[in-house]
Amino acid sequence: MSEAPGPPTKRSRAPAIAAVAAVGIALLLKSKTILMALKGLSAGKLLLTFGSMLAMVAIEARIFGWLFAVGFVLMILVHELGHGHAIKREGLQAGYPIFIPFFGAMIALRGQPRNSLVEARIAIAGPVAGTVAALGATTLFLLTDSRLYLALAYFGYFLNLFNLIPISPLDGGRVARMFSRRIWIVGLAIMAIFFLLHPSPQLAIIGIFALIYSLSRRSAPPGPDETQVTPKERTRMAINYFGLAAFLTIGMLLAGQLLGKR
Repeated sequence: MSEAPGPPTKRSRAPAIAAVAAVGIALLLKSKTILMALKGLSAGKLLLTFGSMLAMVAIEARIFGWLFAVGFVLMILVHELGHGHAIKREGLQAGYPIFIPFFGAMIALRGQPRNSLVEARIAIAGPVAGTVAALGATTLFLLTDSRLYLALAYFGYFLNLFNLIPISPLDGGRVARMFSRRIWIVGLAIMAIFFLLHPSPQLAIIGIFALIYSLSRRSAPPGPDETQVTPKERTRMAINYFGLAAFLTIGMLLAGQLLGKR
């Protein structure tokens, strides 16, 4: 199993850092999602969010350099905004993202999802948004041939695939609750195929849990919302979950191969 290629090394690029920061701030201020989230929030909560963001950038920058740190934290922000948008779409209240160095970020959910389908939609929205951010970094790499964007793309695919591992409190753990035994058997076959193409710890763990669930679960998952969520909805979510995991695996494979050649 090959090791993950590292991000670009730290360099002195103060003008470029300032330009990236300025562009990032401008995009954030113009984002409709951000503006909607800002409405009604106190200055203290806003300060906590941006303060934790800056703290995480500063810590990551000491290891990987400012350019990578800024891009990395922005990608995590996009992931969390995906959760926030889904929470609001389901009629629930979302808190503001809080960044935790070395762990990532979290966004508070105020209220209880009415069933497992709603919870799964909220959970998978983060990796979906994070995948879009990784694709954006991939596009910038294709346009500029910059190793920085390629490294960001790789880690974007890597982290969002990691989040799909079906263990709480990861996003995958909240999605996996609604899958039946039959779905896990099919998912196990899919993960086995992609693991043969590109062995990775994330796929191995997903496959192990798919095997456990397929052996231990009944024909339909238990729960009080059994009559609220139809088999069709469960199947559709399973297609989204395993399809996204497969796509992230391919993205990580291609980006890793390109990084290894640079």
